[in-house]
Amino acid sequence: MVENDGNSENSKYAEQGESKKNKIVVIGNGFDISLGLKTSYQNFIEYIKERHHFSEDIELYEYNRLFLKKYEKFNLNWSDFESLYEETVRKVNNRFKHEDLQDSFEIKVINEAISALEEDFHEYISDEYQKWLQQNTVINHGSEFKRFSKNVNPFIKKLIRDEDAYFINFNYTNTLEDLCEDIIYDYVDEKSIRGSRNKIRQAKERIAQIHGSIDDDNILFGGGFADSEDIKDIHYSESLLNDKLFRIKENDKLNTTRKNIFTELEEKKDDFDLYIIGHSLQGSDFPFLSKRLVEAKRIFIFYYETDYTTKMEVLIREIGSSIVEKVILVPFIEILLEDELVIDSYATYETIEPFVNNKFPKESTLEELALTANHFIFKHITELTITSDNVEIVLKLIEKLQENRIPIQIKKVCFSGTLEEMYIERMKNSQAFIGMFSYIEKVTFENTGIDIEFLGIFLRNTNKLVLLNLNNCTLLNNGVTELDISVCESLVRLEIVDCTFNIEDSRKPFIFSSEKLNNNIGKLVIEKNTNIIVDNTVLENAKNLLDVSIIFSDTDTHIFSDTDTHIFSDTDTHIFSDTDTHKFKAHLKNIEILRMDCSTTEFPKITVGNDIKEITITGYPAETLKFSSLMKNDEYSLGFPKFKLLQLNSPDNITSFSDLDIDILLDVFSENIKLIIDEQSILIEEYYKKHRNVEVNPFLSTTKEVIEKTFSSIINSKEVVSQEVISDFEGWYCELSELIDKDSDPNLFLSIVKDKINVEKNNQKVTSNESVDTEVVSMPKSKKDISYSEVDRLLFSYDSTEKNYKEMITYFEREQKNTTVISIYMKVLALINKQNLTETAIFKVKEEKFKQERDNIINDFSKEWFVSTDELNLSASQYKKGIDPIPGIGAVIDSRNYEEFKNNHPEVGKFKYPQEMKKAWKKVLEEQIVMLNEEIAS
Repeated sequence: MVENDGNSENSKYAEQGESKKNKIVVIGNGFDISLGLKTSYQNFIEYIKERHHFSEDIELYEYNRLFLKKYEKFNLNWSDFESLYEETVRKVNNRFKHEDLQDSFEIKVINEAISALEEDFHEYISDEYQKWLQQNTVINHGSEFKRFSKNVNPFIKKLIRDEDAYFINFNYTNTLEDLCEDIIYDYVDEKSIRGSRNKIRQAKERIAQIHGSIDDDNILFGGGFADSEDIKDIHYSESLLNDKLFRIKENDKLNTTRKNIFTELEEKKDDFDLYIIGHSLQGSDFPFLSKRLVEAKRIFIFYYETDYTTKMEVLIREIGSSIVEKVILVPFIEILLEDELVIDSYATYETIEPFVNNKFPKESTLEELALTANHFIFKHITELTITSDNVEIVLKLIEKLQENRIPIQIKKVCFSGTLEEMYIERMKNSQAFIGMFSYIEKVTFENTGIDIEFLGIFLRNTNKLVLLNLNNCTLLNNGVTELDISVCESLVRLEIVDCTFNIEDSRKPFIFSSEKLNNNIGKLVIEKNTNIIVDNTVLENAKNLLDVSIIFSDTDTHIFSDTDTHIFSDTDTHIFSDTDTHKFKAHLKNIEILRMDCSTTEFPKITVGNDIKEITITGYPAETLKFSSLMKNDEYSLGFPKFKLLQLNSPDNITSFSDLDIDILLDVFSENIKLIIDEQSILIEEYYKKHRNVEVNPFLSTTKEVIEKTFSSIINSKEVVSQEVISDFEGWYCELSELIDKDSDPNLFLSIVKDKINVEKNNQKVTSNESVDTEVVSMPKSKKDISYSEVDRLLFSYDSTEKNYKEMITYFEREQKNTTVISIYMKVLALINKQNLTETAIFKVKEEKFKQERDNIINDFSKEWFVSTDELNLSASQYKKGIDPIPGIGAVIDSRNYEEFKNNHPEVGKFKYPQEMKKAWKKVLEEQIVMLNEEIAS
C-alpha cells in the first residue's frame, strides 16, 4: 500500500508531469449523500412508507415483494438491495433444473416488481434533486448555467478542471454536471462566456452516467449475473431481463456510453490512477470495477469514518492481498463548504497532522486541502499538541466545534515550545477553549513558559484530569507565588521536572500546596527544580500516595519563615545557601515505591510503612545504611511483606553489603528480597549467610516472640483478614509453640512457618490499592509473564498507518484466516483507530467481539433447533477440534423442544430430529466455533 506519509516520487507537490497523469474517477451514491441529497436506500424506504401511510414493515413487502418483510435492526444500502434481488432470483432458479410454470410466473412477478420500484424511485429522486437545487443554487442572471450558494472544495474544482480526469458516474442525478457549470463558467465578459460554454461541454463529455439518469428516464435497477459465474445457474430466460448488462445493451444511449467508457479505458489502461469516491465497491457493479482496480497504477479510496475496513475486505476477498499495495486511503472530503475553513491548505493541515487519526496523504491534488470543523476527522481527535505554529488553528477548531455542537473527545493536551503572550491571552479569554478543559485527562507542559494564572484556570476548570506534567518549563510570575493543586480533585499524578520559577526576587520560591485535607495524588515526581517548592501538605494530605520520585537540588538560595511547613525546610528561620541540605521530613505510610537522588544533599528524614515494595537511592552520603532509619512498622503490622528490592546507585561511602545494617524485621516469609549496590546484587538469604554469619534470618529464630507478634498482627487486622484465616492461625499457633519449645532448630521452624503462611497468603483478601500510574493500565499479568501471540502484538502496535494495515493483511493471508475472523479483527482495528485503547482494553475488545460472534452463532442454532443456549454454550466452551463424542451433547438433546421444532419442520420425524440436530451442531462446532475459540484463547 502506498504510504500516506507521502515519501514517494508521486507524493507532496509532485514533480512536473504528475498533474497530467490519467485519472479514472468512480462516483457512487456516497457522493450525492455528502452533497446533502437524501438518496440512500433507507431514505427511499421512508419515502414509500410516508407516501402510502404504511406503519408496518410487512405493508412494504405487500406493496412490493422486493422489500423485506421486516426492516427492524437493519440498515441496508443499495448494494444490499441488489444482493437481495439477486438472491431472490437465484432461489427460484435453484428449485428445479427444468422450467416450472409456477417458478416462471414468480420470475415475472419479480420483474414487474423491479419496474414498479424504478418508477417509484424516478419520482422520488427527481423531486429530491429539484429540492436540493433550490436549496443550494442561486439565480445566475443572464446565464444558462447553475451557480452554487456555497463554495466548492478546491479539490473537486481541480479534479473537474483536469482534462485527463474521466468520470464514471453510477448515480442518477446531474450533480456532477452541475458542479462543472459552477466551477468552469466564467462570466467576466462575452468572450470568456463563449469559452466557458465550450469548456463546460468538454468537461461534461468526460462524465459517463453508466446506469442511466433522471433526465433520460432510464434508471436501471437489477442484478449482475451476466458479469459473474452465477450465470451458469440461471436457466429461466426471463431471469436476465433485469440484469444490468442486458438492459444496458438494449438501451442505445447507455450502450453507447458503455462502449465509450471501454474505449477510453483501453486508451488509459497502461497508466492511470483510480479514484473511488462514494462507492461501496459492492454489489452488481463490482465485476465491472474489478478490471479497473487490477489495471490501475494506484487506487485512491475516499472513506468516511471506518468504512474503509469493509472496502478493504471486499478487495482482499475478491482480488487478493496484492491489491493492498496500490491502495491509498483518503478521508472523504466535504464537497460543498458550508462553514468557515479551519484548514485552507495542506501546509496548514501539516501543523495539526500529528494528532489527527485519519490522515490525508501528501498528494499534489490535495495541495489546496480545505476542511471545515464539520469534517468527520476532527470529532475523533483525542489529543492535541499546542505550539506557536498551530495555536491559532487549534483555537479556531475548538471554537468552531463548540459553535456547531460537535462533541469534543480530547483527552490529552501538550503545550510545547515558546507561546507568545498574545496566544496565552487568547487561550485564557476563549470560553470554548476553557470549556474543553472539562474533558481533558492528561496535560503536559514541556520546554515552555507557563503562565501561572492560566495554569490555575486550567486546574479549576477540569474535573477529569489525572496527570499534570511540567517538564523543563519556566513558571512565569504575574503576582502569584502559590498554587493549590487540591482544587483539582481528580488529579492522581503530579510530575514537576527541570522547572524554574522566574521572579526578580529569587530568594522567594514558588509553592505547590494542598489546602484540602484529602487529595488523590498517587504518584509524585519532583526532580531537579529551581526555586520551586512542593509543600509538605501535598504529601500529608495524599492518602493514596503510592509512588514518589525525588531528585533534590540545592543550587538556589531560599528563605523560609518559622511558620513554613514546606518539605524542604526546617521549623527554624534560616537561609538556604548552595551548600544547604533540603530538610525533607515525611513518613510515607502507604507508599509502595520510593526513588530518591540525594547526590548533592544529606540524606533526608524520610520513612516508609509496611506497604513498601521498592526503594532506590542515588548518592547515599553515610558510611552505613540502617534499615530502621528508612522503614517503620505500624502498630498492627509485623515486617514488610511486599518488600522486594533495595537499590543503591553510586553511594558515597558504601562499597559492600556488609555496610548494610538490617536491624528491622523484613518479610519473614520471603527469600526473594534483592539488595543491589551499583552493579552488585544479592538475595536476602545469601546476605545473612555471608555477612551475618547465620544460616537464616536471625529474626526468624527468636522462638515464641515472633509467633506471638505475628499472631497479634493477624488478630488485630480483622478488617482485612477473613475469619476463616484467623481460625486457621489460632489452630497452628498452638502447634508451632509446642514445636519450638521442643526443638530449637531454626531451619525446621522456618520450613514450618513458610508452609503455614502460604495458607494465609492464599486466602487473605487483597487490600492494597491498584497501581495509580495512569500512563499504563496494569495488564492481567506482568508483561514478563505473558507470551503474546503474533496477532496481539500486531493489535497493540496498530496505529492506523498503512504499514500496520499491511502487516495485519499479510498475517491474515499467511495464517489463512477465514472471512469471519478477518471481519471481526477489522472491527477491532476500527475501534483501535477510533479510540485510544490500552493493551488491556484491546484484550477485552478482542475477546468481546469473538465471544459476541460465538454467541450469535449459538443463538441462531438455538432458534433453529429449539435447544437451550446455556447447554450449547457449555458444549461449545469445552469442544476441541475432532473430539468425539461432543461434550455435553446429552444435555443439549435433553433440552430440545421438538413440538416447536416440528411446527417449522414437519418433514423431520421425532426420532430423526436428535440425530439431525447432533450432526448440524457438530458441523457448526467444527466449521465455526473452533476457529472462534482459538482466537479467544490466543
